[in-house]
Amino acid sequence: MKKFLRVSLKVKILGLVILLIVFIIGALSSLFIYMKQSDDIVQAKDLSLQTAKTLSYMPALHEYYRYGNTGSNINLVIDQIKYQAAPMTVFFQHRDGKVFASTDDRNLYKNLNNNNNDKALTYGSYYVLQTTEGEREVLKAVAPVTVDYGSYKKVEGTVVVLYDMNAITLSIWQDIGKILKASIMMLLLGVIGSYLLANSIRKDTLNLEPSEIAALYRERNAILQSVKEGIVAVDGHGYITMMNASAREMFGIKERAEGTQVSHVIDSLELLEVLESQEKQLNIEIQHKDKILIVSTQPIYEGINRLGLVGSFRDRTEIKQMIDALSEVKQYSDDLRAQAHEFSNKLYGILGLLQLDKKNEAIEFIKNEAHIQTIDENLLLSKVKDEKVQAILLGKMAQASEKKISFLIDPESSLEFLPEKFKLSSLIIILGNLINNAFEAVREKDDKTVRFFVTDIGNDIIFEVLDYGAGIDEEMKPILFQTGVSSKGRNRGYGLANVIEEVETLGGMIEFSSNEGSGTFFTVYLPKG
Repeated sequence: MKKFLRVSLKVKILGLVILLIVFIIGALSSLFIYMKQSDDIVQAKDLSLQTAKTLSYMPALHEYYRYGNTGSNINLVIDQIKYQAAPMTVFFQHRDGKVFASTDDRNLYKNLNNNNNDKALTYGSYYVLQTTEGEREVLKAVAPVTVDYGSYKKVEGTVVVLYDMNAITLSIWQDIGKILKASIMMLLLGVIGSYLLANSIRKDTLNLEPSEIAALYRERNAILQSVKEGIVAVDGHGYITMMNASAREMFGIKERAEGTQVSHVIDSLELLEVLESQEKQLNIEIQHKDKILIVSTQPIYEGINRLGLVGSFRDRTEIKQMIDALSEVKQYSDDLRAQAHEFSNKLYGILGLLQLDKKNEAIEFIKNEAHIQTIDENLLLSKVKDEKVQAILLGKMAQASEKKISFLIDPESSLEFLPEKFKLSSLIIILGNLINNAFEAVREKDDKTVRFFVTDIGNDIIFEVLDYGAGIDEEMKPILFQTGVSSKGRNRGYGLANVIEEVETLGGMIEFSSNEGSGTFFTVYLPKG
């Protein structure tokens, strides 16, 4: 059975078609033979009996019984019916069973059985029997010859007609030969048709065998169910044909959704409009309940007919978490690199002083740097208690020192520990971008000063970043927070867009004021609750 299953589809189709045709031909031929044999036997019986009856009324035969062979030439009658009655054999008998004339020239039936003549001789009956004569299966028709003597009638003998069963069989085999010729033609046509059908099926299945298609289906199903993205396939009538586990989780579906109208599963009109679109859609953000989904769709066409659509769904929250994690790593990396670079420069400076034998100057330089570092750290650690903000500001201080920027933390700043909802990633996006933009603004200025202030007095946490850069152009102000808007060149303009998005996510707001040539002042308000 396993070997049969490994046979190619073409061989299977050819084999099954041939077997089916042979079976049908065999069954129909058997039925035909049975019906033909039954019909031929009935016809032979009727013909034999009718021949016997007809011959029993023949005047020449009656004259023979009356007058003997002198009054009738029975041999002429025998010669006449010999060819007309073929393939039957005719016998004329006396009452005692003696045959006085017959068409049996070859003596096939030498000793004719007379035990079956009693009914005809006694009762004048006409009948047909299936019996054996001369070791041959025959149909035997017996008819009495009743001679009219005027004042009485008497059964003088019988007419016996034998119909050889071999003649019926021969006739059937001749018909079977015709059937076999037609069957062979049908078989050839079936083989040709099945060959063309197999080729057509192989073409439709990209020359893949059923086992290969089944394996691909299982692999495809496993892949689709394992991917993190939600994937939904919809046919041309709006019915879901496939929905993987991630999609069911996104839409809160616990049972199988295949075979269900997509509108019964998804109630977002905006999302349904995207799924019904005739065009390809890429990375469209759609609000669905409490989630923001990034949707991409690919319609399926055959010619100009739209057969369906495949849509992929990504939860923006997960993407955001990944971006935030990358931002944290990048922030730490940048800060550590800045610190390493700054301390490396200072160490080289100390090494140079020591090589020049200026120990006092080296000691004084170390004391000054340590004093400045202590003052900055004491101010930061005493005023800002939250460790997440401390980490960000320490990194920015090192970055400012590397870039020769004066990054000043307002002595009036004060910040206790932030609530749990303020994640490090969110603070990195907000403070990191604002401070980096301030550094960029003063990079080419003589006064490279950036000020930072934070307070949590009241119901809001307030962050302020002030730079003394060139300011913001008037035409840029209305679109400052839009994605891709920047005065720094192409592939920029994402920082402030991310800042305002993060601020709004936390329920806060952001303000700015700027005059060309006098710097920019950003204020962020984040509610504590």
